[in-house]
Amino acid sequence: MASLLVAIDQGTTGTQVAFHDTETLAPLAHAKAEFRQVFPEPGWVEHVPSDIWESLTQAYHLARAALARRHPTRARDTVAAIGITNQRETCLAWNKETGESPYNAIVWQDRRTADACDALRADAAGAKSLRAATGLVCDPYFSGTKMQWLLNNVEGVRTLAQHGRLCLGTIDAWLVWRMTGGKSFVTDHTNASRTLLYSLASGDWHDDLLARFDVARDQLPRVVPSIGDFGVTLGFLDLPDGTPITGVLGDQQAALFGQDAERPGDAKITYGTGAFLLMHTGTEIVHADDGLLTTVACADGGSGTSGTGGVVRTFAREGAAFIAGAAVQFVRDTFGWISNSAEIEAKAVSCVRDPGLVFVPALAGLPAPWWNPRARGALLGLSRGTTKEQIMRAILESVALQNTVLLGLMAKSSGLPLARVGVDGGASQNDFLMQFQADVLQCTLRRPEHVETTSRGAVKAARYGLGLRTAVSQDDRSRDFAPRMSKTDAAKTNAAWQKAVRFVDEFSRN
Repeated sequence: MASLLVAIDQGTTGTQVAFHDTETLAPLAHAKAEFRQVFPEPGWVEHVPSDIWESLTQAYHLARAALARRHPTRARDTVAAIGITNQRETCLAWNKETGESPYNAIVWQDRRTADACDALRADAAGAKSLRAATGLVCDPYFSGTKMQWLLNNVEGVRTLAQHGRLCLGTIDAWLVWRMTGGKSFVTDHTNASRTLLYSLASGDWHDDLLARFDVARDQLPRVVPSIGDFGVTLGFLDLPDGTPITGVLGDQQAALFGQDAERPGDAKITYGTGAFLLMHTGTEIVHADDGLLTTVACADGGSGTSGTGGVVRTFAREGAAFIAGAAVQFVRDTFGWISNSAEIEAKAVSCVRDPGLVFVPALAGLPAPWWNPRARGALLGLSRGTTKEQIMRAILESVALQNTVLLGLMAKSSGLPLARVGVDGGASQNDFLMQFQADVLQCTLRRPEHVETTSRGAVKAARYGLGLRTAVSQDDRSRDFAPRMSKTDAAKTNAAWQKAVRFVDEFSRN
């Protein structure tokens, strides 16, 4: 067995490539290359496809060079398989014969289809049926209205459709298509479940939704298991032709998988600019009208748990908070109280906590479950004696408190107690924040030594796709944060914050 796995993590601002050991999944070398963001009009966000591909090429060669420097003997090893994780809802169109794209990729952040989504939501019955079928809300975030926009507004896309040469897909499908020399036009269930075109019940494209969004089935990739056969490379960089691609997951599902959160009740929080939370709910689809989303966690095309060789799909509840690391940036850039993100932890622990001081981080509106874009941030409970250190502490605490609401809703809707919560992302390095998160959750958090869990999830899926199913746990240098706060104090703290949120929500609506 060859001893290397390659992870391709294609993100919103850049592409990272990492080499991992096949047996242990230990990271050996990695590199990232960024690419430009294109803003043609206010609210529009695009990526140039060739820029994405160039960033992948550059990151791969940089990672190869890093591997040769750090592990000279491993650089000669062959690659057993490739795993891919990607920005999920970004989509594009391309010519199935030439691979050329008549328009840029439309990014998940893009809001150009807001009016179309408003019109769809105005049909209450239709919006309800869409949510029941897909587990999603009708929002420009997802891919369906973007694909419809491409078909209706870009002449080159319409022409390709008329001649039967159109491919529409999310970034994973486009990468696989290019890496296999156009031989494989496939997507996995986790990415398909973010399009508004996928049926959670059937695990395939939904004919009624395809008609609603004017997308033809033959324009879309075939939906295949996240762990399985995505084809083999052909003319891809310096890798031998025939190198298999055996794992593909959307980035947030990859982080869940990379955290080894594979049992019902396992959850993860990724702390980036915002916070993304997923809770594994098992093989049952959980429907709840609570402002959260239901999505596919993974689709295993191997023996799975059934032992029958069929595809086993598992599901997750998902929520997002708009402000996490952005709260620290807010303190740095708006007030100038710190010069870098690392300083805020020392400031927060240096002061006596004021339980009456509460910050609501609605700096970009209130996210799930409130969904109030008009809300604005608020600091409540100020006195003459309030210090800037106490304010910074309250701002950090708000990041954890909003996550507690989301995870509480997930546990309630699924009927599952939180089994364990893995944490990753930049702000997870803040020990104060992690301890407070454990306190208000009343649940132990686990932070791995290597917080790039999306990459680990991709190569873990690729390893499973090779048939290597022996357990590979996180490294022994993970750190656990157990609750220190009493249940009574945690309940009071959560209740006070939620009271403040209700005030902000009501204030902004009147």
